Amino acid sequence: MGPAAIDQAEMDQRKNRHASAGGPMLAAAALALWVVIAAGAAQADPSFDCKAASTPVEKAICADSKLGDADKEIADTYKALQDLSGTADRDRLRTEQRTWLAQRNQCATAPSPGTCLGPVLDARRTALSKSMPKAVDTVTAIVDGIASDPAGAAKRLAEIRGGLGKGWSAYLLRFGPAPDRAKAESLLRDAIAGIEDSFARETASGVDLATDEGFLTALRVVSDDVEMAWPCSVMEKRGAAAWKAMEPLYGSNRDNFGAYPACPDGKALLASAEWKAVDDLLAPMLEAASNRTGTIRAATYRQMGIDRLKSAVDPRLFVADAPQLTQLVTDASGWSNPRWIAPGWSDRLRKAVDGAVTAWTPQIATRYGIGTAEARRIAEAVAAQGLNGGVGLITDNLDLQKDTRLPDWLRGTWSWSGGGAVDVPFDAPAGKARIDGTSICVGSECTGYDVAGQGEDASFDPKEIPKDVKLAANAAKQAVSLAPVSAGGSLTIVPLAGGTLLVTGTAKPVVLKRDGK
Repeated sequence: MGPAAIDQAEMDQRKNRHASAGGPMLAAAALALWVVIAAGAAQADPSFDCKAASTPVEKAICADSKLGDADKEIADTYKALQDLSGTADRDRLRTEQRTWLAQRNQCATAPSPGTCLGPVLDARRTALSKSMPKAVDTVTAIVDGIASDPAGAAKRLAEIRGGLGKGWSAYLLRFGPAPDRAKAESLLRDAIAGIEDSFARETASGVDLATDEGFLTALRVVSDDVEMAWPCSVMEKRGAAAWKAMEPLYGSNRDNFGAYPACPDGKALLASAEWKAVDDLLAPMLEAASNRTGTIRAATYRQMGIDRLKSAVDPRLFVADAPQLTQLVTDASGWSNPRWIAPGWSDRLRKAVDGAVTAWTPQIATRYGIGTAEARRIAEAVAAQGLNGGVGLITDNLDLQKDTRLPDWLRGTWSWSGGGAVDVPFDAPAGKARIDGTSICVGSECTGYDVAGQGEDASFDPKEIPKDVKLAANAAKQAVSLAPVSAGGSLTIVPLAGGTLLVTGTAKPVVLKRDGK
């Protein structure tokens, strides 16, 4: 559930990130390089010890932080590719690397070795980075062939000496035709131990490998290390445990880095036109709630994406864990804040949810050859899970009962001078602001605000009032505290005598004068 455009864009970005950036390892290396360059650091950190540098090429690399970081990235990516490759590809890669090293070393005779090395290192770094997704896809294809040729897959996986080869060899030992659970767990632990990221390694180490869900969750973390998208055949074979392993795991934006299963979503119930009507009703609130929360929202969107794929592959799996649909719809229908809820919204929500369930029921009945009652039960479970994640994010971050719109006396066009506060929107010594029921705009820059408190609940301190201003009658009762919908500082605004307003909560109080309605 959630805005289809936002959700699909996030899924597509995560599905394809490894193809453009070589996975989280390379993304981290690129970030490290950017940080070093931005800081203007002169200290190079190549793949070798600069204290032992002896050749002109090594000395040139050690003298330039950009060259040093490029060398380090090349070495790291080369090692990752070696660990992902079978014997033949590993030999080919080694030959290519030796040929390139010979080319690199020719820069020793150049008038400026450092100038010569730049494009040579960049070309190799680019070539290796482009090879990463191809190597991961090769492993994925091997895994996809496990069901039809487990012996052949086992032989090919045994040639892959890195963590991914060990992890999927462990999978074969666990679920293949000749199971050996003890050996499978031991091999998977070896794969986990090879994860460089300590947080991910600890996450994988903390699950119970004796259970299918725990085993597959650990394998998911091993796969996340190179953003391997599991073939859909694994999801179909392992069912609920595999889908559970794909759900949010880290509770932060780390959940962005886990590739989604490579399952087609063309038949996804939660991506259907019927469900879009539900998404559209919740989209404004979901966007605002997402802006108000931290990286935990990545976990919510991860869950939404996995639910959507699961609704395409096997919607029957929702029946076991889905919340109660009637209660979810009842709770959401009780929202009343006019900031978000227009007249008739609750009825439209009920109709949209029922319309989706009604449309899905015959599709499910035909697909699985089951009765209408059982098919509707499955459809209701899908709808309940589809609502659950987004509704939870909304209710955790928005006040859905009180009226949090900006009051009428605050709306209009205002000007100020003598400001110079450090907070948006009044961050200039002078300017004009347009205020409506939800936003404060200065020029083309608009920031959404909700009323967080009014009257006694407003964070108004009379000590902040400048000596040369006078409060309006009952000003304290009318004072409003405004919370930004996205990140930023809160404001408190009170009416002054003469129709002007005082803005506090900024570095310096600002007086607003009305320019017009």
